[in-house]
Amino acid sequence: MQKENGKRESPYKGILKFADEKKPQLSFAVVLSVLSSAFGIVPYIAVAILLQKALANSLTTTWAILLPVIALCGYLLKHILYAKSTLCSHKVAYEIIKNIRTSIMKKMSKVSMGTIQSKSSGEFKQLVIDDAERLEGPLAHAIPEMTASILVPIFVILYLLVIDWRMALAALVSAILGNLIYYSMMFGRSEVMKEYMMSNVNMNSTIVEYVNGMEVIKAFNQTASSMGRFQSAVIKVRDITTKWYKHCWPFMSISQAILPSSIAFVLPVGMALISGGAVSLAELIVCILLSMAIVGSLQNFTEFWESFAVISEVQPRIQTLLDMEELPEPAQPKHTDSADVQMKDVHFGYGDSEIIHGISFSAKAGTVTAFVGPSGSGKSTLAKLLARFWDVNAGAVFVGGVDIREMSLTDLTEKISYVSQDNFLFHMSLRDNIRIGKPDATDKEVEWAAAQAGCDEFIARFPKGYDTNAGDAGARLSGGERQRLAIARAILKNAPIVILDEATAFTDPENEDKLQRSIDKLTKGKTLIVIAHRLSTIMYADQILVLEDGQISAQGTHEQLLSRSETYLDMWKAHISAMDWSMNQEVSESC
Repeated sequence: MQKENGKRESPYKGILKFADEKKPQLSFAVVLSVLSSAFGIVPYIAVAILLQKALANSLTTTWAILLPVIALCGYLLKHILYAKSTLCSHKVAYEIIKNIRTSIMKKMSKVSMGTIQSKSSGEFKQLVIDDAERLEGPLAHAIPEMTASILVPIFVILYLLVIDWRMALAALVSAILGNLIYYSMMFGRSEVMKEYMMSNVNMNSTIVEYVNGMEVIKAFNQTASSMGRFQSAVIKVRDITTKWYKHCWPFMSISQAILPSSIAFVLPVGMALISGGAVSLAELIVCILLSMAIVGSLQNFTEFWESFAVISEVQPRIQTLLDMEELPEPAQPKHTDSADVQMKDVHFGYGDSEIIHGISFSAKAGTVTAFVGPSGSGKSTLAKLLARFWDVNAGAVFVGGVDIREMSLTDLTEKISYVSQDNFLFHMSLRDNIRIGKPDATDKEVEWAAAQAGCDEFIARFPKGYDTNAGDAGARLSGGERQRLAIARAILKNAPIVILDEATAFTDPENEDKLQRSIDKLTKGKTLIVIAHRLSTIMYADQILVLEDGQISAQGTHEQLLSRSETYLDMWKAHISAMDWSMNQEVSESC
């Protein structure tokens, strides 16, 4: 996100926007972390005092007992406070991750379907699952511990400066040198990570595609070639990861060897100062122990480089997605109680290719309007424009005389039930899949809607009935049964406008008439928009629009179109021939 002054927002600041009311808890975690680090120095101070008293021959029994107890208390408090700090920071981290994921899902519900479909499922999976999960460590540890790792060493170094500035600098040499070496490892990381992200997205997309297409893969014996694609994607991720770790390990090994070696610099400097009489032995002991006390904090900086790199990579990707252009909503939305539908000179295209060329029609409330035409003529696109999955490029779509762009998306969604030819069942019970149409519906209402859509008969076959998980039942449900479940959702929703986008396409012949009667009865008084390739299902529509090449070539009732439209007549003849063939097949099989 770009600020008005042209500067890019800090990645940490961008991520912390998702903390909401948890920010005080994060501040509390920081305080606990600082106290934990401070108490971690207590044992070293206690040992230093113990050695000083021993060297001065002033160690009494009381001090000999008290100082180890103080050291033990400091050690215990360090770990108790660290545990409390980590607990608080993890709660904040998981809250932030939850908020990021829900924000992304909310964003997706507000952008056009075209924007969503322009990205692969692997890209969304990478961002929502993998990238969000990568933030857990940096958020839970880097923010509170980084503060402690800065403040506590500062106070120690200030104390060492009081003793001797040369000892203070010697105590910092290993930390500065180790961190410089580790930081050098980060050069070139951004390009490697871009390549890694792209490869990981490709791998995720391939996995999703492979699982979803397993039936086709098996049917056409494509397992070997498909696995080849999957293996190539996995190998690519492996090779990039291995290449990066090969680059990293020398820097990591050297820096981790240097960082804890503060005594290697403090001791010779201290011995030189003692020989010159600049410091005493007792002061040298204090300097050595305190330099060792802050080694852990200074070592943590290497983790902070990694944490900051992760946040710097992930946050812009999240923000880019959240900055996607939404379907605009009016500042003062209009409302209508009417269910009339109208399109005026609608033009629409995907990218630069226009596929809808100036279509206009009206559908009065309570009537049935059917779209028919060859595949690719624009029938489903019109239905999706009415549901505002996309906005028209020119012209307007009206509901109750109000341009749908002047209505709130929530209001429009409540007015329309949309059932497509691609019916998706969520991994939950059949009952809850139907209840999506009306989340607060009772079990009786769900079962009533299922019965009206003809679902009750096949649901009864399952031992758990309506409580059967759709994932378990999916393999045993036919395409027509899935469609009836989707229609049951629309029936339960009871919206004044119903769009059936070839929703009866896979309904078996013996249930087609039953399902059609249910739809006719339950959509009475509603505006019904039907897209169908089975012309028998729309014979009695109030008006039928024949679409060809994104334009309306004919319009009228079934009887009128048989005499007016050659295209419709040909489609009807083909439909009758298909029905005759199907009936002959059934007769042959019965004989």
